[in-house]
Amino acid sequence: MTSIPEEKKAVNKSLVCHITLTVLAVIYTAYFAQELILLLVASALISLLLSSGVNTLERFYVPRVLGAIFLLSCLIVPTSALVSQLEEPVTKWTKMLPKISTHISEKLDEYQNIIDTESTDNVNSTQEISDSWFSWFKEKPKISNNSENKSMIQTQLKESLFSFAAEFMVLAPFALIQLITAIILILFTLVYSPKLFRHYVQLFVIESRQKKAFKFVLDIQQQLSRYILTVSLINLFLSLIAMLLFTLMGLEDALLWGLIVGFVNFIPFVGPAFALGAITLASSVQWGTDIKVLIVVCSVLSLNILESQFITPLVLAKNMRVNPFIIIVWLLIIGWLWGLIGLLIAVPLLVCIKLILTLFEQTQPWVKFLET
Repeated sequence: MTSIPEEKKAVNKSLVCHITLTVLAVIYTAYFAQELILLLVASALISLLLSSGVNTLERFYVPRVLGAIFLLSCLIVPTSALVSQLEEPVTKWTKMLPKISTHISEKLDEYQNIIDTESTDNVNSTQEISDSWFSWFKEKPKISNNSENKSMIQTQLKESLFSFAAEFMVLAPFALIQLITAIILILFTLVYSPKLFRHYVQLFVIESRQKKAFKFVLDIQQQLSRYILTVSLINLFLSLIAMLLFTLMGLEDALLWGLIVGFVNFIPFVGPAFALGAITLASSVQWGTDIKVLIVVCSVLSLNILESQFITPLVLAKNMRVNPFIIIVWLLIIGWLWGLIGLLIAVPLLVCIKLILTLFEQTQPWVKFLET
């Protein structure tokens, strides 16, 4: 009678060990193969974004090769035009950042000097009392000189900016190679993956289950494509509205800041906060302490609240419903594994995983857990 519970405990311990080792192996692989995995995941998401358009063109007797090249060109050409338009403002702000950091560090040094002066006065007054009453019992305290530490913040800011510029110069050619590789991979995925999948099903799946396999994959592709397309369009319209708002307010480089507002919106919570900080900095540099700064910041905050609390939940319905705590933990993990690009694709990847889990009966408890 006692052997059965002991066997169950042994099985449970073995299962826990296997799951733990599997999770550690996945994390290890995801971290050390991040360049390859990021390339594959980003290419897969963009392929899903364009797949519905390629399928639609194919119904109108447009070959998949031509349809894929056309849609990929429609994505690459506007992006290249935007990059060329952003070259001047990005260069300008790259040159301005050291000056801004120096100005901020000088202000911080002024505040530090004020604090040091007040603390020195307090120490002097305390010292006078100590000299008059307790000079027999202890030596006079020595006042430390903080003049050597005044430029510490300024030095650190300059060093961080120089290291960022050096890292950017080193990684730029490698990023260009990755971009070209991603474009080739997306093109080949759009053109050849459907035919490859059909041959796989015909060769390795039982004939009675082939229709279910085709329907299953088609449902996954449609749902994922619809979600990625919807999120991309929402962020695109958010960028356009922000550009229009900044142009009407007279904010310089409205194109750059509008794109930042929409681009970082792929990162929940963190992205809008970063956008608010960037807009606050840009408007403060241009207008100082004018009321326009507050108006622009409040407008961007209102846009983010309207998008996150009303538009996105209304358009995506339950597909986007994920517990905020799970999103934050997921962002921390993916950001640690894959950096900034990982943060941009983290939530779309999480929602894609959730959509896949909804198609299996065995994983319904996990779907409910994510939606809690």
